[in-house]
Amino acid sequence: MMFNKIYITLVLALLLCNSIIANATTLSLYTWRAQEVKLWNEINKQNLLPGITIQAKVILYDNYRPYVLIELQNNKVDLFQWTPGASNLKELIDYNFIKQNSHDISEINKSALSASLGHDGHLYGVPFALQLQSILVNSKLVKKYGINNAPSSMAELDSVFSKLKSNGITPLHLAGGANWYVSQVLGEVLMAGLVEDSFANNLLKGEVCFTDPKFISIFTTLANWKKSGYLNNNASTENYGAMNNSIALGNSAMSFDGGWKTGATSEFYQVDSNYKFEFWPVPGASKKVYALGDGTYQVALNSQYRDKAIQVLEFTSTKKFAELFAEFVGELPAYGGSINIQPGVLKDMAAIVASQSYSVGLFTAYEINRGKPSYNQLLNESIKAVLASEKSPQQAAQHIQDGLNSWGYIGSTQCQ
Repeated sequence: MMFNKIYITLVLALLLCNSIIANATTLSLYTWRAQEVKLWNEINKQNLLPGITIQAKVILYDNYRPYVLIELQNNKVDLFQWTPGASNLKELIDYNFIKQNSHDISEINKSALSASLGHDGHLYGVPFALQLQSILVNSKLVKKYGINNAPSSMAELDSVFSKLKSNGITPLHLAGGANWYVSQVLGEVLMAGLVEDSFANNLLKGEVCFTDPKFISIFTTLANWKKSGYLNNNASTENYGAMNNSIALGNSAMSFDGGWKTGATSEFYQVDSNYKFEFWPVPGASKKVYALGDGTYQVALNSQYRDKAIQVLEFTSTKKFAELFAEFVGELPAYGGSINIQPGVLKDMAAIVASQSYSVGLFTAYEINRGKPSYNQLLNESIKAVLASEKSPQQAAQHIQDGLNSWGYIGSTQCQ
């Protein structure tokens, strides 16, 4: 008799559970980040959004933007992720696909907030990750050659590069063939290490020019590394995947890259399950790393389930979500408060970001990316030209200045 009661209780509980699941509203979440599927599945599993189930739809990055824009026009989107910065958000705002936030996101890390800042000064959506970008080092490989400490000067970095080169290792592998990588990673890591924050701020105000020797040092540094044989021969055309494979296999020692490469699905761990990373700033005048708000979660304005989608958006700005993000995505969340992170590479990155972050991001700055050609486009063209020995450092900087002047950015009058 007792067995029958237990059995009936279990059946009723199962029916109730199935009823809750059946009655849940399923919201679509469009993303290019396959690593997030596990996170949202866990959120569904724990029923952290009662009455809501998230279906993550992964679209390849190269096709993502046009695909999602069409889906937005056809009112098929509830939630989606978008690339950071005012210039990227402007398209969504102009087409009335999104609306400014109605809830407080002040607990988001200040370095990530620029990802949500629209050209109109309002915040849209919630940043999802804070990505450390720096020199990414194959730790085991460099230690094999007696390199046990990060260099504290450019002379010391040159010495490290020279030692690696003499042992048949490519010191620094760059992926100049990937446009997003050149402007988002390569350009910003060089800026953060070589140029003081105050100077970068003055660039955005138009108070100093891109032809200033301080800015030209970015291109001079690349040209010198190329001349010394410290870069891969195809640095101007190399693709991103091939760069990472070379670092993972130990054919090259370092790259400029982001903390997303340390996630559980990284090819580095496929080569060596106990792979060790180090994160070095470029040891120039600034000696800082770049922390990028990697993008935002957004609610589609025309979603038929907009109220429920806003509940999800609000959840992404909480401590609970941040801890799940760190655990299941393996990246630093954009949340700015104190959270539990297990000792390891993620905790190491969090400490570096907290102590050495650059305070300016030219990649996301609306002031120099609102017109065409944008700063990001011009920087991409200039860096590739230097890596291909098609422009001198001075010509590369002049190319950027001329391009910005052509549409009358704030410094065009004094920087003719």
